[in-house]
Amino acid sequence: MVSVIDIGSNTIKYLVAAKGMELLDYGSEDTRIGVGMGREGPVILQKAAIEAGVECVKKLWDKASAFKPDEREIVATSAVRDAQNREEFVSLVKEATGAQIRILSGAEEAQYVGAGVSRDPNITAYKPFYLMDLGGGSLELLEYSGGVVRQKVSLPLGAVRLKEKLIRDAAAPMSMNDINEVREYVTETVFASGFDFRNPAALIGTGGGLTHARFMLAAQKGLSKQESDATLPIAKMRALMYSICGMKLEDRAKLPKLPVARADIMPVAMIVLTTIMDLAMVGSVVHSFYNLRYGIAAELLGESR
Repeated sequence: MVSVIDIGSNTIKYLVAAKGMELLDYGSEDTRIGVGMGREGPVILQKAAIEAGVECVKKLWDKASAFKPDEREIVATSAVRDAQNREEFVSLVKEATGAQIRILSGAEEAQYVGAGVSRDPNITAYKPFYLMDLGGGSLELLEYSGGVVRQKVSLPLGAVRLKEKLIRDAAAPMSMNDINEVREYVTETVFASGFDFRNPAALIGTGGGLTHARFMLAAQKGLSKQESDATLPIAKMRALMYSICGMKLEDRAKLPKLPVARADIMPVAMIVLTTIMDLAMVGSVVHSFYNLRYGIAAELLGESR
């Protein structure tokens, strides 16, 4: 039995799993420790964000402890990786839990996301495929073909980072110029990375933005989360994007299935997701709940693929 805590820029997630990737418990909390990472200058974890992050990690560590896991790991990604004062956060987490955070490189993050998605029984029919994982601080892109990773990049295109970098007033509706500015920035960053979508393939997606888009589209049809469809057509995604971008923050916060804590970053998240769908030239994206923490768990269980 193993437990994993994944400290992301916007969300801290955890899971407890047993042999055969049997899920015993899992969950996530929005803490946004990466607040401020999109502003000019060096990335500095703010005091309030550090305190909230340490408190959340300790809470999830104690929750996982009830299962008495044989192996446990805490990993951190973009916000902690980029922060100049990351050692302060790492030290406080160790003081609270006794555990040392493992800070993943961008390449390791992409690799583990891919390993996690490979555990999803619902995506076995999609070969080859591209994978996008959108977080608060970064966007991971991978290409799987012939059973191996052909390409993988980690880009500074997370929803929190871009909101702070490109959006002047997150409380106001976005104009077409605002939307196009974000689209162009994402497109130019992907092109500059050298990642290319030349080969026809399905697109698999993970991350909180896509998860909530899935639930919101289901809610429009009167369906529950459990009844939601994993396949999200580009036309539906684009319509949702324009609808959300055209709203004030106070109206977004009232939308069904969209957590209030994500209302400010959801417009940017939707622009990034639809832009990648356009670059991949796909008619839909297939959502997966399996992500980085599943990849770490698989490794701890000796079941990596």
